[in-house]
Formats: sequence, structure tokens, C-alpha cells
Amino acid sequence: MNRYDEFKRKIRNRIPTWKKHLIGNGNANGVLYKIAIYFLSITFAFVFIYPIFYMFMISLMSNTDLVDSTILWIPSSIYYQNYLYAVNGLNLNESYFKTVINIFLHKELIIASPYMVEVRKLIVIISIIPITVMGGGIYFKNKGKLFAVSSLIVIVILVLPKSYVDSLYVAGTVTLVTVFSSAIIGYGLARFDFKLKKLILALMLLVYVLPKTLLFISRSQLYSTLGLKGTMFALWVPSFMGQGVQATFFILIFFQFFKMMPKQIEESAYLDGANTLSIFFRIAVPMAVPAFVIALTYGFAVNWNELFLTNIYLDGNIKTIPMLLQGLQAAWGSAADYSVGGDFVNVDFTEAKAFAGTMLSIMPLVIMYGIVQRYFIESIDKSGITGE
Repeated sequence: MNRYDEFKRKIRNRIPTWKKHLIGNGNANGVLYKIAIYFLSITFAFVFIYPIFYMFMISLMSNTDLVDSTILWIPSSIYYQNYLYAVNGLNLNESYFKTVINIFLHKELIIASPYMVEVRKLIVIISIIPITVMGGGIYFKNKGKLFAVSSLIVIVILVLPKSYVDSLYVAGTVTLVTVFSSAIIGYGLARFDFKLKKLILALMLLVYVLPKTLLFISRSQLYSTLGLKGTMFALWVPSFMGQGVQATFFILIFFQFFKMMPKQIEESAYLDGANTLSIFFRIAVPMAVPAFVIALTYGFAVNWNELFLTNIYLDGNIKTIPMLLQGLQAAWGSAADYSVGGDFVNVDFTEAKAFAGTMLSIMPLVIMYGIVQRYFIESIDKSGITGE
């Protein structure tokens, strides 16, 4: 009987230990909690990764594999010709540097509209160097390092395929203009009190919920009258005025962030002789780095995939990757008669070729998010978007 009582006593003593390992306590998480977290993480990851994995595997299949019911995921052989066609269809087979060389070799054509577009684009790309050195010089003393980094960025852009450069040009410039204007507007709404402030916030939210198709006819006519349609100014002007794609969302992010900034910092800066503009660039902007990371990352992805406004306002003078992807099937239909090469089975346009083009179009976004995802998640946690 004593042995039985001793056994029960040992079991009672060990129960809290097992309970701690299974359920956890205030200092550590238990095994059941970790299993639940990993299960939910894997489940949600599968939901997001599955479409990409599906597109990638289908893009490697030939037309014969697509109609073969015995092939579900793994193709019988890797049919890389789908990507070769997608590269040609999306104009990824020529670097932007060759386009620039072609411009200067045909000086008599520089006055033509397409060439002027390329000249303006080249000017914007080269201006990355002085803008980075002068703007970054406010926050960093080592201007030589800024010059080296910005020069490297320009060189990388020049050797990229032309379609990628066009998409970077459209998405990058529009995002920068939108984020810059949103930061200024958000700072003004958060740090200053003026009449009709609540009305402006209400109207801003109203414009945000309105579909963009509701306003594009009047805007298109206005831009045509002003001579902006067919140029990047049709996208830059509304972005600078706080009316860009998702601009209201970015304004609210900066509004929330700047509103949490202590007023004592501004008061001390005013006492030291700083003006409002100096406080914004030297104090508010460095403190709002998390908000800038969120706005730049999300804004670039949105503008990269924007198709409706770019089709209407650019008039085909600049063709981004999504615009070329939209016409991929039509391009294949016109080229198929000349590129059969005896392979009559795989000549038809199928989802494999469309998925190959899609994979190439989202590749820059995947690489970008892989680089900034850590800072992006940390910025969401620090920015107080949830109202904390």
C-alpha cells in the first residue's frame, strides 16, 4: 500500500511539469500551442504558395502533358520553350542599354514621339544619382557611398530588359511621387489644426471608396485638353496631388504615424529656430521610416500590376509587363504561323505559355518582397496601423 501511495505522490508531482510542457505558462509556450501555431502557419502558407507552385509546374509542361490525365504535377519532360516564347512575347530579349544606343545612333529620329519617351526615361534614370546624393545628404554624411550605391543602381537598370525598365519606370516614379505627397498631406493633417479639416478627411475617404472607373472619363478628357494624355504626367500629376492609386490609404498611414509623434519634439525644434519644412524633413521623415517602408513596398506592388489606368492614360507609348502580358495570346496568334518549326503539337497557345509569362511578370515583385519582407513586417508592427 505504501508503494501505491508513493506512486500516486510521484504522479501528482509530475503533473504540473507535464502540464507546463503541454499547455505552457506565462514564461514559455507549451507543445500544444506550438503545434497549433505551426499548423495554422503551414495552412495559410499553403493557401498563398499553392497558386504560384501550380502556375510554375504548369508552365513547364508541353501541350501533350496538359491533356494527359496521368500527369498531375510533375511534367514528363521540362518544356522550357514556354519561357522562351514568354521572353520574346514580353520583350525581355533586349536590354535597355541597346535601346539607348539605338537612340543615339539614329539622331534624326530623336524628335519622334517614341524616341522622346525613351530620352525622358533615360533622363529620369540618370537623375537617380544626383537626387540620391542631394536628398540622402540630409541624413547621411558619406556622400561618396551614396554616389557609389546610386551609380550601381543606374547601371543595373540599364542592363535590365527593356520591358522591366518600362515597368520600373512607371511603377517606381508613380510610387515615389504618391508616397512623397501622401507623407506631406498626412503630416499636415496630423500636426496642424485648421478649418474644414474633418470635412477634408471625410471627402478623402469618400474619394477612396469611389471606384476609379467612375472618374476616369472626366479625367481623361481633362488630360487630353491639357496635353497630358499619352505622357507620364497623366499619372504623376494626380499622384502629386494626393489622388494616386491607393494614395488615401497611404495618407491615413502617415496621418496615424505622425499623430503619435510627441509635440514636445516639434516645440523644441521651433525653439532652436527650425521651420516647419526643416522639422518635416529632418525630424518627422526619419521617425516615419516604418511608414515609408509600408507605403513604398505596397505602393510599388500596386502600381506594378496597375493595368486599367496605364492603358488609358499612356496611349501605348510605354508598355509595361502587365500590358504586354494582356496581349500575350494575341502576340502568339500572329507569330505562330512563322515559328512552328515542325512542332505542330505545341503550336497552340495554352495556359502553360500564359503561366510562363505570368511567372516572369511577378518575378521582380517576389525578389523585392524577399529582400524587404523582414523590414516590411517590422514596419507594420511599429506603424500602429491597427490603432494601437
